Amino acid sequence: MFKKILVTVACVSLMAFAAEDPVAAIQKKDSELQTLLKKSSRNAKETERVKNLLNDSFDFALLAKKSLSANDWKAQDAASQDKFVNEFQRMVRNSSAKRLELYRADSTIYEPAKMKGDSEARVVAHLWNKGKESVLEYKMSLVDGKWKAWDLVIDDLSTARNYKEQFSQILKNKSFAELIDIISKKADETEK
Repeated sequence: MFKKILVTVACVSLMAFAAEDPVAAIQKKDSELQTLLKKSSRNAKETERVKNLLNDSFDFALLAKKSLSANDWKAQDAASQDKFVNEFQRMVRNSSAKRLELYRADSTIYEPAKMKGDSEARVVAHLWNKGKESVLEYKMSLVDGKWKAWDLVIDDLSTARNYKEQFSQILKNKSFAELIDIISKKADETEK
């Protein structure tokens, strides 16, 4: 009986520590990003590293879903949803890799994570670059034991809300398939 309790306690402890702290997850990715940003010129290999870093940091499926109204998302079949997520991810990865100067920082201070249950967190980071402060808020979810952001709020501007407003306007006059085409073209443009 005692062994059974000990094994159960050990398993629960391991599960509790399986996922790193959300702040530590953000700090680690930010540190890697800052290292890449300090290089004066980035080659194709380093740009691909940045894109992979973004892939590891974001839950694009959830960001894509939250970039649409609930009704627009539910109205699509699984194949259309998957295609939307894939093209959306490609667009965000490519455009983010092009606009990395927004993330450059001389110093960063992270507030303790604000937890909602065990699987949702908000992490606020204060970035200073050349004396100017920017505030980034990462809205995060625990995905397969890793903390991933599904929204990035920069100085009170939400990435998910911004896309949601844009896509809502597009869907007033165009079909969902046309929206995917627009996103795909934007991804192609920013890939160059």
